[in-house]
Amino acid sequence: MGTRRVRQPQNGVAVVVSPETGEAKSRFVLVGTYKGDQLKKWRGWYNYPVSAGDKITAEDARQITELWLFKGTKEQKTYKAEFIGIKTRQELVAEYGYPAKGKPHGDKYLLFKTAYKYTHKGAVPEDAERVIVRVKDFATSTKVAKQLKAYLESPDRNDPDLAKRLPEIITQLHPEQLRVCETAVQMTFDFSVASPQMRKTVQKLIANVHHDGKLACVEICAGAGGQAIGLERAGFSHIALVEYEQEYCDVLKKNNPTWNVMCADVRKFDGRPYSGVDLLAGGVPCPPFSVASKQLGREDERDLFPEALRLLAEMKPRAVMIENVRGLLDPKFDGYRNAILRRIDELGYDVQIKLLQASDYGVPQIRPRVLIVGIRKDEKGRFSFPSPRNETAPSVGEALRPIMGSRGWRHLESWVKQANRIAPTIVGGSKKHGGPDLGPTRARKAWAELGVDGLGVANEPPSEDFEGMPRLTKEMLATIQGFPAEWDFGKKKTSACRMIGNAFPPPVAEAVGIQIKKGLNNER
Repeated sequence: MGTRRVRQPQNGVAVVVSPETGEAKSRFVLVGTYKGDQLKKWRGWYNYPVSAGDKITAEDARQITELWLFKGTKEQKTYKAEFIGIKTRQELVAEYGYPAKGKPHGDKYLLFKTAYKYTHKGAVPEDAERVIVRVKDFATSTKVAKQLKAYLESPDRNDPDLAKRLPEIITQLHPEQLRVCETAVQMTFDFSVASPQMRKTVQKLIANVHHDGKLACVEICAGAGGQAIGLERAGFSHIALVEYEQEYCDVLKKNNPTWNVMCADVRKFDGRPYSGVDLLAGGVPCPPFSVASKQLGREDERDLFPEALRLLAEMKPRAVMIENVRGLLDPKFDGYRNAILRRIDELGYDVQIKLLQASDYGVPQIRPRVLIVGIRKDEKGRFSFPSPRNETAPSVGEALRPIMGSRGWRHLESWVKQANRIAPTIVGGSKKHGGPDLGPTRARKAWAELGVDGLGVANEPPSEDFEGMPRLTKEMLATIQGFPAEWDFGKKKTSACRMIGNAFPPPVAEAVGIQIKKGLNNER
């Protein structure tokens, strides 16, 4: 073997380089375990809880370049590991989706980004200064973990029963090479690793958008297109819309075949090829913060704020816009909300949050929405939320007159006079609850005051001789939500009403989008 060379990477940590291959060898190795087919999907993060007694510093963590994972004591898989930083539990919850429930495993956590390296059995790196092993992974109880720790720290190691519990490669190491800890836990996310060719293609798309004088946008949780319609009107061009539900994807593709609709779980969406995009936008799921739900917040499995923050860090867009319900401002979410805003600020954005009323922007409906908007701090322009329009939003009667009277209903004018206010909030509901209607008892009462039967949704407008209170059609609901008349939600009434009720009104998205564009173009 030739003389070792030492390469000094950008982070300032010396890494031993093999003279034969030129590849960096690990100075520090971290040891863990895996189960089942977990490793087939591994494309994410690994965290290591650190308590006071573990004595692992950030400097130690920066030198970890390799991760060994064992299945039992035999099968070993090896990964590259890059130290990201030391995180508190709250930061892991807000930024990476770490489970909020359960007993904390440590005071702080060392967070690593991992990448698949190779699967064969590894050998002890000759130049390894430390191999950090968490004995709890190989123990059946706390008592056994302590016994294993004592065994590995002993120079004698004369207990064959304890030796059988550990991988042979670990027991062969000298105690001075080992750093033994009793507690640790891991977490992973599934999101694809994009090829260089994909990145090249995406960057070309962004360049083409800029050549056309527009701003490039990536939108997550795109729904049925309400936000996308508004942003396109404001001067943005979508190079990707990510949506999980197939019905929603079909609606997006049908109404705008030019859109690049990616029907996938946002947790598996890799943002790195989209580096340099102008805007990352999304309406992350509302139920975790909605008063109509249980308001579980970050403990709700549908909470995708961590994914939005992950993508923000990966893409580094010039601006970000995240939309949610008014419940996000409730005092019970102060800690979580502030952690989100703090993280956006740490990523380099001047961030603002505000409650907007859709009716201030021409939507004939009571619909408060929370908007979080950030502009990168190195941008010359600044963002300010749009001012309300001078003209008031039309009443329900005025907005729906053309559709409600399309079959010659003779009581149209008297109904228009009664429907002289904006609508209550249109609700979308979920797959778990019944057919289409206009909401719970209180909401239906409000609709009745406007001359609308809220117990269901009609297939068509009232006929000429219709008597009584008419029901709204899905087209009428879409109009009240601010969608263009030609937007097609499909034939299924229940799913169409759910899509409409869960949408972000296009006029509000347009108004905010215009202000973001002004900020990015340094306009007043």
